[in-house]
Amino acid sequence: MSKNKIYKFENDTRLAELNPTRTLIRAGLKENMVLCDIGAGTGVFAFPAIEITHNTVHALEISDEMIDLLESRKKERGTENLKVKKVISEVLPLDQAICDMVLMVTVLHEIRDPGLLLAEIKRVLKKNGKLLIIEFHKKETPMGPPVDQRLAIEYTEELCNSFGLKATDKFELGENFYCVVFEIS
Repeated sequence: MSKNKIYKFENDTRLAELNPTRTLIRAGLKENMVLCDIGAGTGVFAFPAIEITHNTVHALEISDEMIDLLESRKKERGTENLKVKKVISEVLPLDQAICDMVLMVTVLHEIRDPGLLLAEIKRVLKKNGKLLIIEFHKKETPMGPPVDQRLAIEYTEELCNSFGLKATDKFELGENFYCVVFEIS
């Protein structure tokens, strides 16, 4: 994988704004919880999640390149509880009701059928499970996709509400990102 591609996800500004460990803790991730990171990328959130939970973290990816990188980093770090899985259809490669938290970082705006994905997320979440969504603000910012491809926080909330997910917390992560925590209502 090219250093430029890794830098896109792991540059200092992006990491400082996202602050994965602090963000996961604020969202309610605790020891022994099982987390699913949809679109795990380079593992920016998956590896800190392991340090918090000391339990299974499912890193789901569609990109073979990212899967190879995650597997390589998993081996380097000896993190056996990271389960890297390839997503090959709209169905998440996970059993029903096994996750305490599902995480999507700058993924939702890329999804063709967000309703189908949210139904799948509800399927894999445990009874009092949480969904953590991080997206780009729907305005011009120093990084991110074109504004017309971004999702307003109000749209994200309405979409999730329509699938029985209720916002319990929302906050900004620097000038580029917003974060919403949902629970099954």
